Amino acid sequence: MSSTTTVTEQIPSSRRETDPGRVARGAPRDHIDGVPVYGWGMAPGHLRTQTQLGEVRLKVAEGQLPLAYLRLRKVGDVPLYDPAGAEKMAPLASAVKARMEKRRTCPECGKVRRHIVRGKRCSACESKAYAEQRRLAARTCRDCREVAARRLPVHGRCQGCRRAQLAAQREKAVAWVAEVTVCAGEDCSVKLVTKKEAVAYQKSQGADRSWWHRASHWPRRCAPCTAAEEQRQEEQRAKWELADRERREGERRAAQERKDWAAAALLDPTVVVLDTETTGLHGEARIVEIAVLSSGGDVLLDTLLDPGEPIPSESSDIHGITDADVAGAPTFSEVLVRLADVLTGKRVLIYNDVYDVERLRHELTLHYAREQELGKAREQAAAWLDDMRFEDVMIPYSQWYGDWSDYHGGYRWQPLGGGHRAAGDCRAVLDCLAAMGRPSGGGTDAGDVALVGAGWGEGQAG
Repeated sequence: MSSTTTVTEQIPSSRRETDPGRVARGAPRDHIDGVPVYGWGMAPGHLRTQTQLGEVRLKVAEGQLPLAYLRLRKVGDVPLYDPAGAEKMAPLASAVKARMEKRRTCPECGKVRRHIVRGKRCSACESKAYAEQRRLAARTCRDCREVAARRLPVHGRCQGCRRAQLAAQREKAVAWVAEVTVCAGEDCSVKLVTKKEAVAYQKSQGADRSWWHRASHWPRRCAPCTAAEEQRQEEQRAKWELADRERREGERRAAQERKDWAAAALLDPTVVVLDTETTGLHGEARIVEIAVLSSGGDVLLDTLLDPGEPIPSESSDIHGITDADVAGAPTFSEVLVRLADVLTGKRVLIYNDVYDVERLRHELTLHYAREQELGKAREQAAAWLDDMRFEDVMIPYSQWYGDWSDYHGGYRWQPLGGGHRAAGDCRAVLDCLAAMGRPSGGGTDAGDVALVGAGWGEGQAG
């Protein structure tokens, strides 16, 4: 670190003017306890920092005060001292000198440098190696990677690779001339541009180019081929328009089918809505609450269940059900008969049926495993579920809502705002069906989105 220049003018004692090396080059920026603070290069040239004193084997004397400060942006205010008032450092021990010299010795060239050598080589060796690398790269062919005895031309290729490059460019040039002079129509050989004109235009763009562009006034096809191309494009356009109409018609029919399905479900007496609350989202999660509502909103089953294990706090934070709430509640096995009565022969609608059905499968497996081996218990649980008719509401509602995701390539699943309690979520499912089945003036789903958008978007499904 150097604050000022080290060269000072020697003034004879007979002269009265001030030594310029002891005069500040600029006004102080600030003062600290009356001591001026200078910017970079503005402090008196004879002052030194503590590090600069150490370079000449001097140290700050006891009680010596700084005569100025040097303000550095990343370091702060560095004190500056007068070397005349400093003390000489004690001589270093030979072992210390040897360690210091070893740290400044380059492992590659063995020379002792001014600064500590960090890494495998000093900066001089690093520069030498980089220069050698550049010289080697200048003699290495960029295509075949062979090293020549001398520096290669500016194109960076040996003679053989250069000849191959020029031959490839000539072949491209000849192929381009043959392409632009003949009609681009299929199996058509009508000449549209003379070879002489094409070659002249090609040369005007540069001989070393690897590609050339066609002149704007050159035709690409003859008149018959142009008419045939226009007819082909018209046929393609007609096919695309037909496919687009069919696609829109298919979407309209699918939207109408969703609307009819939702409206019919609200009027179907065989429709019930089921929802569960669990101890988590993992594969071994237990049911802590289950509710079943009719399509008209009547409660057919709504009860807490004792899962037989502690309810994690993170799950209680979501649905609000704690261990104290389920203490003394019936188990799943105790409500299984009643659950079967309200579900048998019914269309069971569930928001995200994959999750709730799997929770039912797990509970049924545990129930039947008490009396028989696990394999048979799983078979019996699967048979119980096969007797039921489960239908999902989340996918149709997400398609009706229409929140498309380019990342997933489908419609985003919409959260169910039922408060994360089983009966409340069942009523929220009925609200989804009512929104989907509500008639709109335009005959599409778009008009219904705004009607439910303000009441949705809170919480998560299930």
